[in-house]
Amino acid sequence: MNDKPKRLAPIAIPIHWLMSFIAWWPLFVSGGFSILKNDMKPQEFLFWISLVLGILVLTLLWSIVHYLRFTYLVAPDGLTINSGVFIRKINHIPYGRIQTVQRRQWFFLKPLGLEQVSIETAGKESKKAEGMLAAVPTTVADAINRYRQGLTDTPTTSASDPTTEGAQTEVTPAAKTPDAAYKINAHDLNQYALTSLGFIPIVTGILWLVQKVQEYLPDSWYKQAEHALTGLAIYLIIALTVIVLVLGFAISYLNILQRYYHFTLDRTGNELQTSRGFFQTNTVSAQLSRVQAVRFKQSVLRQWFHLSTVQALLASSAADDEKNDDLVLMPVIRQRQALTTMQTFISWLPTAAPELEPIPTRHRWYYVRNIVLGNFGLIVLPAILASTLWLHLSWWLWLLPVGLLWLVIVALQGQYAGANAAIGIAAPRSARHPSG
Repeated sequence: MNDKPKRLAPIAIPIHWLMSFIAWWPLFVSGGFSILKNDMKPQEFLFWISLVLGILVLTLLWSIVHYLRFTYLVAPDGLTINSGVFIRKINHIPYGRIQTVQRRQWFFLKPLGLEQVSIETAGKESKKAEGMLAAVPTTVADAINRYRQGLTDTPTTSASDPTTEGAQTEVTPAAKTPDAAYKINAHDLNQYALTSLGFIPIVTGILWLVQKVQEYLPDSWYKQAEHALTGLAIYLIIALTVIVLVLGFAISYLNILQRYYHFTLDRTGNELQTSRGFFQTNTVSAQLSRVQAVRFKQSVLRQWFHLSTVQALLASSAADDEKNDDLVLMPVIRQRQALTTMQTFISWLPTAAPELEPIPTRHRWYYVRNIVLGNFGLIVLPAILASTLWLHLSWWLWLLPVGLLWLVIVALQGQYAGANAAIGIAAPRSARHPSG
């Protein structure tokens, strides 16, 4: 057993550099739009170019120093990470405290046998993982998972590993056959992608980008386009609307296909593991004892098609693609099959959905009241007040009916939520988790 701390693979430097550079994206977007202005002076252009080059150099130097100051050690008693450029930090994570182990492997890391490993515990104070290994051999996560499961087979040591310093410890016991397994098929994945509402923020982003580009286009281009399209305004608006909607839907559809490509769910003993992804293989391992609850979620579209998404609630952000810090166990499944199918993975789920008792009719208006008051105080009223202070009176006159329409829409949403809210208590079942 080699107790010497190891460094990350050298490719961690460009990875960290790229992520640090991307963190400055608002500045680059602002600079890009400023450069597009017709009246930009040479001094302003040089300022923005110098600023970008300066950030490139500084983030590169920071990434190199961060790499040199970062080491890790996988030991029988826990994972130890040494980091910090100015303030040295030593983070020791016992395996018993680990909530999830998340493995991300981009396509360019696969030939190198490397991956990114994130370690999260239930006691974390932020959404950032306690342990983040940007580029390590795949054997590192294998060893961590086996220590978590209490399997302490005799490790084998490789004396030559080009990706780390010193010897690499590798635990190589025989792989266990999963007690239960699920793999998404093409039909289910298509249904999941087609019933997603993810295209809405994408369409909003496209419209914002088009508006910004129009503001910075040269006036001569804008006038020529306006002259050429005179008389075609209504057709142009319809065509652009269709193009934006189709483009937003296509981006959302393809993004979901690549994100959940070859999605699998396995249960081996007391361990759940999900794996998915085309460009980036994302594998998450969590112990059944860490599952706090199971959620069956339906969007409006999926309610119409009687489809559900099954999520495990953990004190972790291992599946932040689905928000709410929930781990996706099954992206899509028929509503009537959800409970029976999930019982093979989580035994304490009820055999059938309990009888639900709806919210009393006289109490449903609380949903309407809360959502209307919230939207009025946080959105409608500030918008109207801002228009009276900084905009022309005509803006105030049209914001008023728009605000009222918005309140009607959210009131209907509150009424819908109240009508569908219900509670039920399932018959008690054994909380014993399967041991395989």
